[in-house]
Amino acid sequence: MSENIENNTQVKEETADETKQPDVKQLVDQEVSKAISNIKSNLDNAYKERDEALSQIEKIKVEKRQAEISSLEQQGKHSEAMQMKLNEMNAKLEAYEQKNIELSRDNAVRTQLNSLNFKSEKAANMAYSDIVKSLKKDALGNWVNENGASIDETVSNYAKDDNNEFLFSVKANMGSGITPAKPSTGTTPVSSIKDMSTDEMLNAVSKGQIKVAGDWSQ
Repeated sequence: MSENIENNTQVKEETADETKQPDVKQLVDQEVSKAISNIKSNLDNAYKERDEALSQIEKIKVEKRQAEISSLEQQGKHSEAMQMKLNEMNAKLEAYEQKNIELSRDNAVRTQLNSLNFKSEKAANMAYSDIVKSLKKDALGNWVNENGASIDETVSNYAKDDNNEFLFSVKANMGSGITPAKPSTGTTPVSSIKDMSTDEMLNAVSKGQIKVAGDWSQ
């Protein structure tokens, strides 16, 4: 009788101990979640501080250029002041033209990728990043990969590569290549901005072929 009582007591104690045992997985998940949250917060703060610093540096550069131009004009050196303004405008135009060229490339790549069946948006973005990084301009101004293949050929070869099979819902089987997709309306590549007249540039802007960003009044 006493032995049964002792056994029952021992079972109850073991059950109580098991009940008190913390959920290790839950604790680990909580700590990991907390750590990730802290890392994200720190990264957000770091990026914010970087952006603010870059913005401040750019502001100082602009103020310095304006002061130099003003000083030249006060000294009667109008030709030199005008040359500085022209150099600044040319630099803005070149930077803008480069951005416009990249947008044209990005649109062409995404248009071709839209014809493929990816497992997820993340998979599509991975393919897009891989392909864009492999492209460069040839002597004729066309976007090609390191082997000289065009964008549609590059996308086709990428889709048929067994190493990229995990990105697609269905393995690509497109023969010698995929049918080039038609570019979206309003994204027809424009000629070099430097070769365009004022009227042509304004017309391109009105059609959405050129998207103006930033303050160009300076």
